[in-house]
Amino acid sequence: MHFHFIFFLCLSLVFSFSFSAQKSAKKSSLKKVRKDEILDVRDGQKYRTITVGNLIWTADNLNYKTDSSFCYQDDEDNCMAYGRLYTKAAAEKACPAEFHLPTDQNFESLWTKAGADFNAAYLLKSAYGWSGETNGNDTLKFSAMPAGNRFDDGTYGNLSKATFFWSQESHVWYTSSKSMGFNYTEKPESFGFSVRCVREISSKK
Repeated sequence: MHFHFIFFLCLSLVFSFSFSAQKSAKKSSLKKVRKDEILDVRDGQKYRTITVGNLIWTADNLNYKTDSSFCYQDDEDNCMAYGRLYTKAAAEKACPAEFHLPTDQNFESLWTKAGADFNAAYLLKSAYGWSGETNGNDTLKFSAMPAGNRFDDGTYGNLSKATFFWSQESHVWYTSSKSMGFNYTEKPESFGFSVRCVREISSKK
């Protein structure tokens, strides 16, 4: 009987170890999301985030595929590098849950944090990819990439030279290789521009 007891004890330990190993392997295969990133459950893509004041911004251009969104020159590799280019109507519905298209006030807060002057884009631009040695130092980790744009006739332009972001008010916030300014203008809503998403940090008492 003593032998049988030892045998069953050893067998139970083997099964217990095997179950724990399987459980551990399953756990390690789950997608991990760091504190400074979000997971878009719609397609499994992850986006870095930064906190500026009471706002959480995505620090990568949105790459969620919708109707009326495009890859630069219709090349999927450009979507992976720069995100998609959205018409205004598509941009309004593209952000993941709890996030929204930034308002002009949101962009103004970002501009203020970057110094509120004609060199603000230096703190917002990515440290690589811009033509003419006009990279930024990306101090705020906003990493504005020169993603270019899509025109309403289906052609593309300004890759490596400029980046444009839609606001809720249909303004386009932009910076280019010609300056370190960060400003807004108006463009046709049928043009394709990049999208960043933002959400407010709720105050807890």
